[in-house]
Amino acid sequence: GKYSIKKDYKAQIKKELKAFVASLEAEGVSSSNTVSKCNNVENETKSLIPTFSEFCTTYKGAKQRSVSPTTWHLYTETIDQLLLPRFGDMRLDEIRPHHVQKFIDYLSTPDARKDGKNISLKPPTIRRYLTVLQSILTLAYKQELINNNPADARRLELQGIVHPEVEAFDENEVKAVITAMYEEPLHIRALIAVALFTGARRGEIIGLKWDDIDFETRKLSIRRSVYKVKNQPPTEKIPKTVSSIRQMAIPQMLCDILLEYKKEQDARIALLGTRWYNGNYIFTQEDGHVMSPYTPTRQCDHFLKRHNIRHLKLHGLRHTSATMLLANGCDIKTVSKRLGHTSIDTTNIYVHALAKADIAAADCFDAIASE
Repeated sequence: GKYSIKKDYKAQIKKELKAFVASLEAEGVSSSNTVSKCNNVENETKSLIPTFSEFCTTYKGAKQRSVSPTTWHLYTETIDQLLLPRFGDMRLDEIRPHHVQKFIDYLSTPDARKDGKNISLKPPTIRRYLTVLQSILTLAYKQELINNNPADARRLELQGIVHPEVEAFDENEVKAVITAMYEEPLHIRALIAVALFTGARRGEIIGLKWDDIDFETRKLSIRRSVYKVKNQPPTEKIPKTVSSIRQMAIPQMLCDILLEYKKEQDARIALLGTRWYNGNYIFTQEDGHVMSPYTPTRQCDHFLKRHNIRHLKLHGLRHTSATMLLANGCDIKTVSKRLGHTSIDTTNIYVHALAKADIAAADCFDAIASE
């Protein structure tokens, strides 16, 4: 009897062991199938993610409605000439921070220039190109096509291109500019004075009409801007943002210059008669039509060269206007409103410039004491 029980016991264990092995094998097949299915789903999901080039078509459709024509021209040119050759064939989820960093490093070399000059692009230009790439990848992130943004500034080495130095004239240079402008023809004097005393943007200055000046209350209103796209005539648009539509007080000096300039312009209108285009613009071409936005830039360059004053772009007069106001006790909120900034945060770049000047002023005492 004992032998029979032992034999039955072994047979039972063998049977259970066989069933256990079979179940393990079954699980292995099931697991393999599950992995296979997961891989298939993952591959299908990836195939739904567009390439950078494909997504740029979506991006352009969304962006064109929300930016100015000049900004749109910059965006499309940047996408076509710089971004598509580098990222076009890559799936959005394949782009990594190191790819973006290599793009930034490339922009910092003369090879990135399209005009053949053997010098590197300036930091503000590099920043503009990077902004376009960041804008595209931010939209992809918002649409959940990628899990994170590889162009996030916190993941990149930007080395001085995020906050470019504000270039502005100091107080002595401002005095030199004011003295020099009184040696110029009225149309140049008026242009330099408006730029310096209002801090308006270039397009806003040439968009000014005589109706925008109230000489009695000494107020100037910014209601429009003028832009120019390549191979097209200058065109009016509403200013950059809602806060850009603004009114500001102007000094009597500017009123006097503009009144004198208006008399000269009225005499020209009388001389040309019907050949004068009556657009009521303050700054015009020879026949009264609005001037190109590039003209005041050239006029400012030539003006500074004629008087041996340090070269700054016309936009430098806007920076100068802001720093002079802040340095002379004007509060930042008022300055921000005059400049037409959407946020005081933007105006803070001038505060940083003043802080740097303040440190330099304090350091001069150490220099004096050590002599």
